[in-house]
Amino acid sequence: HSIPKGTPIGVALGDLQCSVLATIESAHDAVLNISTSAQLAFVVENYEPTEGPPQVSPVEYFPYFDNKYLAVAASLNGGNALAMFVKMLQQWTMELGFSVPQSKVWEKVLALSLEDSAISDLLIHPTLLCERHQPDVAASVTNINIGNVSLGQVFRALCHGLLQNLHSMMPRDILSTANITRIVGNGSGLSRNKVLQ
Repeated sequence: HSIPKGTPIGVALGDLQCSVLATIESAHDAVLNISTSAQLAFVVENYEPTEGPPQVSPVEYFPYFDNKYLAVAASLNGGNALAMFVKMLQQWTMELGFSVPQSKVWEKVLALSLEDSAISDLLIHPTLLCERHQPDVAASVTNINIGNVSLGQVFRALCHGLLQNLHSMMPRDILSTANITRIVGNGSGLSRNKVLQ
């Protein structure tokens, strides 16, 4: 392509790298970002990329500043899964003959979830959009009983499922091995949702 040998090539860095740079205060911090999707990431000092095609893994490594890398568990499911739930509720109310704005649905599910803060045994695996490392795993709801299907309990279980999904992608032992001592949260999906906090 007529590019002279030895021409320096720069790599553009994305919003994840920039949000990590703006959020962490020390090498012992990890960043939990929940916006449309969700990521848990930390800076890796001595990572050497492997040759050949990348292996399918829930933790991927992306270039970062100063020749470092980010270890990232990047879930396709975050605030978008919560928004799909709210949109489903709104659609149901419309099918029942009522019109409720999404803002009111959000307000109500958040309030009910905070009021009903008991640990529920309802399990929601909220992978509506699958995951890159598990493209065939869909969402599921298990352990349903008559005592755990209130709206507050269901939304709380959905939020718990989002965090549990990230935890399954990047378990605590990975963070411990990397000497991570603090997880700093950011993103609109986290800052607007007291249940996730």
